[in-house]
Amino acid sequence: MYRQYDQQVLANTVIPAGGADAAVVRLRPQQGEGSLQGTERAVAATVDCPNRWVALDPERGAMAAVAEAARNLSCVGAEPLAVTDNLNFPSPDTDRGYWQLAMACRGLAEACRRLNTPVTGGNVSLYNETRSDDGASVPIHPTPVVGMVGVVESITKVIGLGWRQAADPVVLLGVLPFDGQADDRLGLAGSAYQGVIHGALTGRPPRPDLDLEARVQALVRAAIGQGLLASAHDCSDGGLAVALAESCLAVGLGAAIDLGSSGARPEQLLFAEGGARIIVSVKAEALEAWQALLAGVLGRDVPATPLGFVTDQGRLTMRSGDQALLDLDVAAMRLAHDQALPRRMAASLPAGGVEA
Repeated sequence: MYRQYDQQVLANTVIPAGGADAAVVRLRPQQGEGSLQGTERAVAATVDCPNRWVALDPERGAMAAVAEAARNLSCVGAEPLAVTDNLNFPSPDTDRGYWQLAMACRGLAEACRRLNTPVTGGNVSLYNETRSDDGASVPIHPTPVVGMVGVVESITKVIGLGWRQAADPVVLLGVLPFDGQADDRLGLAGSAYQGVIHGALTGRPPRPDLDLEARVQALVRAAIGQGLLASAHDCSDGGLAVALAESCLAVGLGAAIDLGSSGARPEQLLFAEGGARIIVSVKAEALEAWQALLAGVLGRDVPATPLGFVTDQGRLTMRSGDQALLDLDVAAMRLAHDQALPRRMAASLPAGGVEA
């Protein structure tokens, strides 16, 4: 879809569409004294809304939207600066609709205060409905879309979501689902797994940990600024397995992942969402400096779990102790991914061509 538009934006796009968690556009050089002539600075931007979470818990869902937007900016090395919100909601004239709007606004405000990203503008769209399969009008899921911008000090340091070279260590930052202990910051309620596999939307979504978000993101930005990371990718919609697959698909390299022995169920390990998590691949030659950063002030309070290594075998494998969880061919994954929309569209069209 994005190929229908000018994704290069007059050749100022630093990372093409799909290459990173946030768009990065360099600041154009200007003429005159005090101008941006020769600058390496850029603007990063992203939009996010975990609408399933918001439908179940508007306050937590709205907080997660802000946290995920900031996380996406941090994954390219950008310092989050400001938010614009687009509040799409059903009728506030009902008790439920009013509660959803009020709690979402409270969650947005709290997350913006904690992550120091003020709301500089936005809009509100109320009384939104859609039609169910039987033709009845039903309220939409509350959808507070968060757009966030940040500043990149040097476009030479920007990284994407795809692996860069074999043998680079893969590390998970954030909450770990591997110890078998209950943690309300991570779960399957409101997850893509719950919707796709069970056709359900139920439970209470995980609790956003904004303090951990700030620590994880600060560590990632510092590591990118020091040139220690080859890639960084937000682990959110779909959970760990989906995030790892996306990093493989971006460049065609594989990964060998070992989650260690655990009492957690496989679906919890692979598809749980939440937890302020970012997957990074560390440049093999920078491993010593990375370890020093983890031991320092920025890293000492950030959970960092080695997961495995990038490989050039073209496969994504995941294990939990002696149990094999996944063994997927990256080329087959790419085919399924790239053909998803054409496959769905072809199924809805009459035989013999495009519908008029």
